[in-house]
Amino acid sequence: MQASNEQSPMTLDTSDHQKASDTTSGVGRPRDTRASKAALKAALELAQEGGVSFATIERIAGRSGVAKTTIYRRWPNAAGVVMAAFLQELGPLIEYPDQGEVKEVLTGSIGHLVDALNGPRGILLRHLLGEAQKDEALASAFWKEWILPRRNMGKAVLERAVRLGEIRPGTNLDIALDALYGAVYYRLMIPYAPLTQDYVDALVDQALAGIAPQPTKSE
Repeated sequence: MQASNEQSPMTLDTSDHQKASDTTSGVGRPRDTRASKAALKAALELAQEGGVSFATIERIAGRSGVAKTTIYRRWPNAAGVVMAAFLQELGPLIEYPDQGEVKEVLTGSIGHLVDALNGPRGILLRHLLGEAQKDEALASAFWKEWILPRRNMGKAVLERAVRLGEIRPGTNLDIALDALYGAVYYRLMIPYAPLTQDYVDALVDQALAGIAPQPTKSE
């Protein structure tokens, strides 16, 4: 799926010249935005139809009407386009609530993630994670654009819970996040059992029980 197997990003062939010019001339940015949206939409549709490998740059360009050279200027390869499309669609579905007790926030957030990943999105994510094992650019983008921002949001929730006395001071919050979300991704990647809201409820209860404040002697 490497770019060099399809077309060099530095090469502009004559069949795509007008498309590329239309995208970058005149007002420029609004057209670039439209081209990006079209490419992302096409990439996601193709990946859902036939898997990540089916969404080649040629097919994305053909379906979206966006020049291959324009696509290559934005993404390193076809898998990168698919990942960007996937994250753009999934992000709004799994926002963290702004307030609430830590159990409520985590149960809601992880529950939304599970709901979003049950079905075609979860299958696509497994394929993307597989591609990331052999594509350093994709793995880096996945970390920077998906995992790291989500971890930062989750850590902020746990830090607030420490300040409010819901989590024991001194708790290693990175390990707590690994326990919570690692369990979800493990069950996603090795689907020996379903991802359900009952599972999320039990997961959050057990994880929080291990980091709850210690009762005082008077209690």
